[in-house]
Parts: sequence; structure tokens; C-alpha cells
Amino acid sequence: MNAQRLSDSFRALPLSVKVVGALTALLFPLGVLAALMTARGYAATVAGHDALTVEQWAATLLPLVMWIASLAIGWVIANVLLIRPLLALRRGVERYGGGDPDVRLGGHRYLSQEIQALALTFDTMADDILSQQRRLETALEEQKRLTREIHHRVKNNLQIVSSLLSLQARESPSAEVAHAYATVQARVGALALVHRWMYDEVGSHGVDLRALASDLCAALEQGIGAAGQAAIAIRCHVDRIVVSQDTAVPLAFLITELVSVAARRATPAGFVAEVRAQLEDGRARLTVTTPQFVDDGGLGSGDPARRIIEGLARQLRTPLDHDSTGGSYGVLFAVPPPVQLQP
Repeated sequence: MNAQRLSDSFRALPLSVKVVGALTALLFPLGVLAALMTARGYAATVAGHDALTVEQWAATLLPLVMWIASLAIGWVIANVLLIRPLLALRRGVERYGGGDPDVRLGGHRYLSQEIQALALTFDTMADDILSQQRRLETALEEQKRLTREIHHRVKNNLQIVSSLLSLQARESPSAEVAHAYATVQARVGALALVHRWMYDEVGSHGVDLRALASDLCAALEQGIGAAGQAAIAIRCHVDRIVVSQDTAVPLAFLITELVSVAARRATPAGFVAEVRAQLEDGRARLTVTTPQFVDDGGLGSGDPARRIIEGLARQLRTPLDHDSTGGSYGVLFAVPPPVQLQP
């Protein structure tokens, strides 16, 4: 146990202390000899003189001075050739590890060929890592570009399907058939909008719910109104919330289904709906409010959208809240950590 402690204590000593200790141990016999020669010379000199001159003192202390000079010269050589270059290497490695990829150690001229080779090896490793990192970044950018291209094409195809459904809804002979086409068209349009915002400038972090909800409300106003349904106006009040892609899809469908239910219940005079999403203690609440939901008794078993809306709420892992007095349906859903967006 004591030997282990001594070994650990020795390892913890600075290199400079170890070098001085090694030089002292190496030159210890010479030091003893120098001390004996100095003592003998002093005794022989003072034997026949009352006082020593400067020359006599110099001759007497010369062996001891030469031993001390040997220690000092050995220390200077070790410091210049070993200790200082190693400390410079250490500082460079710490800078590199701290996030400075431009650190290179081989630019300095070291007096030791071995340390110069070590510095050049580090530079080669750093260049290889930098080259590999650039290749990975290039590959990642290419992957992002291809992913955006895929989503762009999917969005375009969905918009074509949505436009065809919208045309079919306008040519429908009855209001019921027109509403059915308009509902399907609204669902396809909602999915297209999710793909539109899935890979925008913040696509790597999630979907901007405010932008998605604003475009969706405008599309629902135009789509349901153009299908011969009651004229509607949708007011969108959504905070800057970034949601995951898995959350954006059910939220978009939930808004679409609730607005479609309100449109089916509306009179020819039309109605006003309000879509609101606000942050609440690390989560967010989405509500759709309209007079058609006041004292409506909830979504009955005969409502064709009931199973869809309840399924969307289960997908969000939250119950569907119904306020019959205020005329609203809403869900409370989780949001990821906030991401800084441009206003």
C-alpha cells in the first residue's frame, strides 16, 4: 500500500521536478566527490595562511561550483529540449480539444526530432479529421437537399390531388356530396401544407406551427367556401411554437376536421371560427372555437368525424377537451425545447 502511494505521488509530480531529481541523483557521486575535494582543499589552504585570498577561495570552491553548474546546465538543456516543447504541445492539444480546428503544432521548430515528429503526427491526424468532417458535412447537406426535394415533390402531388378534389366539389350536384369532396380536399391540403413547412429554414428542428396554422386556415376558408358551403371566416392566433413533425400532422388534421364539422353544422349565413394555440408551462394548448360548438352536446356517435377527431387526440396522447359553454374543442400537447425563430 505504501509503495503504491509513493508511486502515485511520484506520477503526480511535475516533469520539471522529476528532471531536477534525476539530474541530482545522477550527479550525486560527483557532488559528494566535489564536496570532499572542496573540504580537503579548504583544510590544506588554511593550514599555512591566516586568511584566504580570492584566488584561493576560487580554487577551493571550484569542484563544488562545477557540480552546481553541471546541474544547472542539465536543467536548462532538459527544459529547452523537453519540458517547454511538451508544454507547447499540451497547450495546442487543449486548444484543439476546446473547439479550435485550425490548431497545428508542426509549424514550430523543435530542437528534438522526436517531438517534431510527434507534432507532425498530430497535424496529420487533425487534417484527416477535418477532411472527414467536411465530407460528412457535404454528405449531410446533400441528404437534406434530397429530403427537401422529396417533400417538395410530395407536396406538389398532394396539391394536384387537392385541386382535382376542389374542382370535383364545385361540380357536385348536391350539397352533401360537395361537402364530402370538400372535406377530403381539406385533409389532403392539410397534409400538403405539413410537407410544405416540414423542411423550411427551421425544418431540422421541427415545424413552425404559426406558419402552418395560418396557411391552413386560409386554405380552409377558400376550400370550404368554394365548395358551396356556408361562408366562413377563420381567425388564427397562434404563438411562435415549433412542434415535431409527428405532432404537426395530427394538429393540422385536427384543425381541419373541427372546422369541417362546424361548416357542416352552419347555416347559409356562415360563421366565424377561431383557431388559437398558446404555450402553457412547457406545453401548448390548441383550441378551435365557433358558435356551432355551443351547447352542441359533443361529438355524437352519428357524427362521421368523431372517430377521426378522437383518434387524432389519442395520437397526440392527450384527451379531447370540450367546452360547450364557450363553444370550443381543444387539446393540450407537448412541445420540444424552444428554438429561436426569426420574427
